[in-house]
Amino acid sequence: MWFIFDNLNALIVGGMLFLMLLGIQQRVAEMNLEQTVNYIVKRQAGDLATWLEDDLLKLGRNVDWESETPFENPVDSAGVTVRFVFFHDSTDAGGNAVRVYVRYRLTPAGERIIRNDTIPVYRLYREECVGSGCPSGGWKASGGGPGLLSYFKIDLLDQDAQPVADPVNNADQVQNTRVRFTMAAPFEVARSQVLRQVYYGSTLLIQRQMQQGS
Repeated sequence: MWFIFDNLNALIVGGMLFLMLLGIQQRVAEMNLEQTVNYIVKRQAGDLATWLEDDLLKLGRNVDWESETPFENPVDSAGVTVRFVFFHDSTDAGGNAVRVYVRYRLTPAGERIIRNDTIPVYRLYREECVGSGCPSGGWKASGGGPGLLSYFKIDLLDQDAQPVADPVNNADQVQNTRVRFTMAAPFEVARSQVLRQVYYGSTLLIQRQMQQGS
């Protein structure tokens, strides 16, 4: 009889230990997944912010702002940016002036569920057009962002960092660009501490003086 009870106790203890180890293993797997998702979101947001800043710092460079306006209005009637075209002048290998146009386009990319709320997400496409024929034709895909943007807006600001009303017709007031975006995580993990969204914002001074090079 004691032999039966001893084996029964061993089975119970062994089963409890197995369940504990299984729970620990599951939590470790979740933690690894959380770290991977956090890294992906932060890395993608950082990459997007880097090339956006590189582009916007060139806006209007080497352009005579008194004779032409090097941008379209980036804000639509809904108060966000779904399209933005701007340009700067560069030089080619032969020292000749070349105009470089950049166009951003935001297109729907599905939905994400964040804290039980369903939000639309978008993909940012970057296109470039160089030389004659622009901007009416000759656009080529040149980078972009993942389809995880839940918010995207570029503002043209005055010297007090306030949005310029009708910037195309008030280009003389434009002194800075401000870019803001929100990027959603690709998915959520149960009980996770994973980042649900990454927020980014930066204000960049426009260098309107004439410069040589790109």
